[in-house]
Amino acid sequence: MAKANKLVDELASSMAAADRLSADAELYGLRSEVASLRGKYKLALAQIDAERQRADSIAALARLPAKAIKIRKATRSKGAATVILGLSDWHCEELVRSETVNELNAFDLAVCERRIAELAERFVALLEHQRQLVRIDRVVVWLGGDFLTGHIHEDCVELAQLAPLAATRWAGQRLRGFIDLVASMAKEVVVVTNSGNHGRVGDPRVGTELDHSFEQNLYLTMAARETNSHVRWQVGESYLNNLDLDGFLVRFHHGHAVKYGGGVGGITIPMNKAVAAWDRLQTADLTVCGHYHQWSWLRASKFVTNGSLIGHNAYAIRIKAAYEPPCQSFIVVDHTRREVTDAKPIFCDRDLQERAAG
Repeated sequence: MAKANKLVDELASSMAAADRLSADAELYGLRSEVASLRGKYKLALAQIDAERQRADSIAALARLPAKAIKIRKATRSKGAATVILGLSDWHCEELVRSETVNELNAFDLAVCERRIAELAERFVALLEHQRQLVRIDRVVVWLGGDFLTGHIHEDCVELAQLAPLAATRWAGQRLRGFIDLVASMAKEVVVVTNSGNHGRVGDPRVGTELDHSFEQNLYLTMAARETNSHVRWQVGESYLNNLDLDGFLVRFHHGHAVKYGGGVGGITIPMNKAVAAWDRLQTADLTVCGHYHQWSWLRASKFVTNGSLIGHNAYAIRIKAAYEPPCQSFIVVDHTRREVTDAKPIFCDRDLQERAAG
């Protein structure tokens, strides 16, 4: 009997211990839950306080009084600047049939004439706009070459609407008119030239390249017959033609000495390498070239590449060139800051826009 009672007591004690353990576990769980809720409550209070402060800050901004900005009255004296008009890569006599470029372009002598007129119109507008900001007495007209396509390849011969000499005369007449227009709008005009790689006789040359260039002959003839007393010609005698604009040196070249095979980095990388190499001979503040029919301005690297008047053609599609509308260059050199403060393409693609509009 005593043994049975002892067993009952032990069983009761064990059950009581189990009940206490269960109660303790439940109590621990409740305490943990309370602690978690307290943490969430404190976090909620902190968020409410942060939102209240944010709302107060916004309300304070709404009541913030305006501070008047005083603008100094414009004076008659303006800083001096030179405008560079970049003309190159017209390829005036080359025919571009729309079906050969997936309807992206069409070009013949009539279209070329129209684009030249639009180019002149937009140049005048840009010059007048810039004169609201700075004094512009001097305009540099860069004749950068490839105004004709020539007969350097078989397909060039087949697409030519004029023979090379006739194309040279055709382009020369329009360039003469353009220079006269600029001369009527500026006190000083400097015409600086480079010959391209297309307007040549025979195979490519290096040392005697200019001696076999239709364009070089055109430039020399036009310079000799210049009648405007305030128009000065600097006909290039080397691949590079350097022009000093009151201590700001501009390096001009056509562009065919820079080798570019369509790499991922674009024309920037080969241009940077070329500029760095030529700067070891003579440092230039700006380098301007054409040839690749790609307009770009890289301010940090100090170069501008010109577009074209002909626009996209079958060759551009074959080499997988990016599409670019016909354009030329308008560059502003600020002599107070001694840097290019503006450079932009002068688009002359009104015919293509009208064509697209139907």
